[in-house]
Amino acid sequence: MRAVVLADEGGRVQSLLDVDTGVEFLLQAEGTWREQEASLNARFEDGWCAGIEECLPSVGKCGPETDGGAVPDHGDFWQTPWVVEDGQGGVRLTALGFSRPLRFTKTMALRGRAFLVDYVVENVGSETTSFLYACHPLLAVEEGDVVVMPAEVTRLAVHSSLGARLGGEVSWPEHEGMDLGLVLGRDAGVAEMLYTPRLTAGWCGVYRAKAGQGIVLRFDPEMLPYVGMWLCYGGWPVPGAEPVQYAVALEPTVAACGTLAEAERLGVARVLAAGGTGGWWIEFEVSQAGMGLEEFRGFCDGTRS
Repeated sequence: MRAVVLADEGGRVQSLLDVDTGVEFLLQAEGTWREQEASLNARFEDGWCAGIEECLPSVGKCGPETDGGAVPDHGDFWQTPWVVEDGQGGVRLTALGFSRPLRFTKTMALRGRAFLVDYVVENVGSETTSFLYACHPLLAVEEGDVVVMPAEVTRLAVHSSLGARLGGEVSWPEHEGMDLGLVLGRDAGVAEMLYTPRLTAGWCGVYRAKAGQGIVLRFDPEMLPYVGMWLCYGGWPVPGAEPVQYAVALEPTVAACGTLAEAERLGVARVLAAGGTGGWWIEFEVSQAGMGLEEFRGFCDGTRS
C-alpha cells in the first residue's frame, strides 16, 4: 500500500493505492489547485473535492446566528494548510481553525494494508465551544461496485435527494425496487445524502467489483456513532455540466446532522470546555484482491481475515 498526504492542501490524503493491483481507492482531483485565502465564504466545490478531507466544526455552512458564529461550507480545515511534525510511530499534522478556537491534530501511519489515523481536537480558547465532525473520504468507484454496511443497517434517513428521488426515509439496501448499495453509472444524475441510525458495529466499506477487492473504514462507534453516506453519480455540483462528481463518500460522524447549527438545535453537538480535548480514530483497510462480494463482507465484519 502507498499513501500520499498533502499538508498544504488542507492536510488531505490524496491517494491510497494498492501498488500490487494498481487500484486507487480515493477519488482523484480534476484540474489544478485554485489557491485561495481561508474564508467563511469559501465554497467546498472550489477546492479539490478529492481524497480524504476533514469536516470540522461543521459539514454544511452555518450562518452568524449559530452559537459561536458562522462556519464555512465543509468547515475550516479543508482550506487550511497543516503543519507537519514528527509523531511517535507515524506522521503528525496539526492545524488551527479560524471560525472556532480549535486545534486539530491527526497522526497517520501505514500498518500493512491499513492506513490508521488518530485524531485529537483541542479547544485552545477561553470559553466553551461546540463542534460537529465528519470524516470526508471521497472514494473512487465504477458502475457495478457495491456499498457494504453492517447487517444492523436496514433503514437510512434521507438528508437530501436530487429531484426528490427518495423520500424522507429509505430501506437499505433494497428500496422500492432499487438496490441503493449498487453503484450506478457516471451519467445517472444522482446526488443523495443519507444517514445511518446509531451504530453498534463500527465499519462500512466499498467493494470494487472488477478488482475483486475493497476498502473498509473501521472506527469506534462509541466515538463516531453514525455514518453519513454520500452517493454521487454525476448529480453534483451541476447535473450534466462537466466536471461532475462521481464518487461515494462514507463519512463516520459524531451526529446524523448536516450542520453544526442543526446539531446544536437537536442537542447532539460535541462540546469542549476551554482547554478541553477530544479524540477518535479511523482505520482504512484494503483487502486482498480476488475476493467475492460475500468474502469482502466477511472481511469487513471480521468473520474473514
